Amino acid sequence: MTSTQSPSQTRERVVRIAREIEEFAHSNVAPETFFREFLRRVVAGLGATAGAAWLIDESGRLAIKSEVNLADTGFYEEPEAILKNQRLLSDVLSTAEARIFTADSDTDVHLPTDNLIVVAALSIRKKPVGVIEIFQRPNSPKQAHPGYLQFVEQMSGYASHYLAEHEKASKTDASLEVWEEVDQFVLQLHRSLDLSEVGATVVNDGRQLLNADRVSLAMQYGKKTVITAINGQDKVNKRANTVRLLSKLSNKVLSMRETFIYSGAVDAIPPQIEEPLADYLQESGTRMILIVPLFEPDKMIKHDEEALSGRKSDVPKKLIGGLIVEQITDSQPRPHLENHAELLSGHIATGIANSRSYESIFLMPFWRFIGRCFAALRGKTLVKTLLILAVIIAVGITLALVPYDYRVSCDGRLMPTIQREVFTNWEGEVVDIHVESGQRVKKGDLLVEIRNDELKAEVLGVKNELRGLALQLQATVANLQTGNDKRPNKDIIELTGKRNELRTEIFGLKKHLEILEGRLAKLNVKAPIDGVVTTFQIEQLLKDRPVQRGELLLEIMDDTGPWQLELDVEEKRMGHILKAMDRKGDIDLPVEFILATSNELSYEGEVTEISTRANQSEETGSIVETYATFEKEKLPSLRIGAEVSAKIDCGQRSLFYVLFGDVVETCRRFFWL
Repeated sequence: MTSTQSPSQTRERVVRIAREIEEFAHSNVAPETFFREFLRRVVAGLGATAGAAWLIDESGRLAIKSEVNLADTGFYEEPEAILKNQRLLSDVLSTAEARIFTADSDTDVHLPTDNLIVVAALSIRKKPVGVIEIFQRPNSPKQAHPGYLQFVEQMSGYASHYLAEHEKASKTDASLEVWEEVDQFVLQLHRSLDLSEVGATVVNDGRQLLNADRVSLAMQYGKKTVITAINGQDKVNKRANTVRLLSKLSNKVLSMRETFIYSGAVDAIPPQIEEPLADYLQESGTRMILIVPLFEPDKMIKHDEEALSGRKSDVPKKLIGGLIVEQITDSQPRPHLENHAELLSGHIATGIANSRSYESIFLMPFWRFIGRCFAALRGKTLVKTLLILAVIIAVGITLALVPYDYRVSCDGRLMPTIQREVFTNWEGEVVDIHVESGQRVKKGDLLVEIRNDELKAEVLGVKNELRGLALQLQATVANLQTGNDKRPNKDIIELTGKRNELRTEIFGLKKHLEILEGRLAKLNVKAPIDGVVTTFQIEQLLKDRPVQRGELLLEIMDDTGPWQLELDVEEKRMGHILKAMDRKGDIDLPVEFILATSNELSYEGEVTEISTRANQSEETGSIVETYATFEKEKLPSLRIGAEVSAKIDCGQRSLFYVLFGDVVETCRRFFWL
C-alpha cells in the first residue's frame, strides 16, 4: 500500500484484488500456477514484503508449494529459520485459526524473521491441508493488524475452495477409468431383490473391483451388528471367533457413523475402538482394514414441507450396515481403494435397502393366501361363499340405513336451583356456630359469630383518640372565649386555626369509627336466603378456627323452590349435543334419567343451560357442566345431591353409529382419521 493513494483508492484496489482472487479460485489451472498468481495478488493487495504457500505432502509434512519474494525477508539467511517457521506453521495448522505473529507479542513461538507474519490455514472438508503465510513490514501500524488478518483469512478461504474443486476433479478423472467395471457391478447388484443374493454380489464382485484380499458385509439391526456375507463363503459361521470379533469391531465403528481405516498407525484411533481392533487383528492377521458405513438412501418423493422449503431434513439417515475391506499382505491401502469404496457404498446401500424393504412387506404372504383361496372357490364352495357375503352385505346395509335415536350418556345429581354460598365479610376467628347441617333457616338468621380482637382494639383506640381531641377542642374554644379584647390578633388567629384543625380531625375520626363499627357489625355471618344448610359437619370445619375475608363457610339451598339436574358431560361428547342444538334451533334437548337409588323407573327433563367452559374432573377428566329441568312432583323423594344417570337425546343416527360410535371415535382419535 503506497502513501500516494488515498484511503478510498486503497480500499477499492483491495476489493478489486479480492474479486480477482475469488474468480481465479474457480479456474482450472495447475496448483503451481494458481498459488503463484494467488500469492502475487495477496502480497500486492496488502503491500506486504513476501508470501508463501505451504501444503502437506504425502509424508505428512509441510512443503513449500510457491513463494513470492521470500528471499527479501532474510528467511534463507537465518540457519534456524526453517525450523522456527515449521513450528509456527504447525501451531496454526493444529488450531485451524488465522493468527498474527509479531516480534514483541507475548508468545513462546520464535519467529523466523523480523517481519510481522500473518498465517491462515487451508482446509478441505474441515481437514487442514496447508497454510498461507504473509510477511508484512515490521513497522506496520498496529491498528491495521485486524484488517490484515481478515483479508488473509478470506483469501485463504478462496484458496481452500480451489483445492477442494481440484481434488474433486482429480477424483472424477480416476473414477472414469473404472466406470465400466462399476456399471457391470451395479447391474449385477440390482438384478435381484433377494438379500442373500445381493450380499453375495457385494462381497464377491466387490472384492475384484476393489482389488482387496477380503470383503465382508455387515448388517445393522437396531443396535446389533451381524456379519451376513464374506467373499468365498456360501454361509457365514456366526459362532466363529473371527466373525464374532469382526462383528464387535464393526458395531463400535458403525456407531460413529464415519468411515474408519487402519493401516498400521494407532495414533488417531478412538479409544472405544482400540481393544476390539487389537483383538481382531491378532485373530485374523489383517494388516489393513477399511469400514465404510452404509446409510439408507433418501426418499425419491419428499414430504410436502421439505419439498417446498428446499431444505434437507435434520433427521439423520438410518444406518443399515457397513462394507468391510481388508488387506492381509499390505499395510498401506492400495491405490484409489478409499475412493472406490466410497463410490460403491451408495450403490450397495441402495441395493440392500431395496432388498430389505421388499422382504419386510408384511402383507405379502397374506395376499398370496387370498389368491390361493379364490382359486379354491369353485362349485358348491363358491355358492356358500356368495350366500355368506350376501348376508354380510345385508347386515351392513341395515346398519348403515336404519335410523335410531342417539343419546349421550352422563352422570349428575339432583340439586335445588336456588343456591347460595356464604362467605366471610372480614377476617377473624369463629367463636360460635348457631346452625347445624340440614337445619332450615330464614333470611337474616345468625349463622356464625366471628371475633376480631384487632378490630375491636382499633375501634377502642379511635374512641380514645376522639375523647382526647374533644378535650383539646373544648380547651381551645374556652381559651378563645376568654380575654379576646386583651389578646393580640396573632394569638387569636393561632387559636382559631387550631380549633378548626381539631374539628377536622374529629370529623375524620368519627367517619373512621363508623367504618370500623360497620365492619364489626358485619363480622357475624347471616343467612342470605331461606333454605337448608347443606354443609356437612359444620362444627368440625369451623369451630375456633381463623378465617380470612371471602372464605367459603357454608352453603344454603332452597329445597322448597324449583329443582334441576346438574349433569357432567364429557367434553369429547359435547359435539353431538351442539350439533343436535343446531338442527333443532333450540337448547331444550330431551333428557331421560334414573336415580341411583331407584333405577327401575325413568324420568324426563329438558336441557336449559350449558356451561361456556370446560372443567376438570378427577374421575372423568374434562367435563362441561350442563343443567336440565324436570317435574319434581313426579319423583317419589327429593334429596339434595342424589346421584342420577342421564341420557341426552341428540336426534337420530344410523344404527351402526349408535352401536359402534364409541369404537369409531376412539379409532379416529388414535389414528387421527
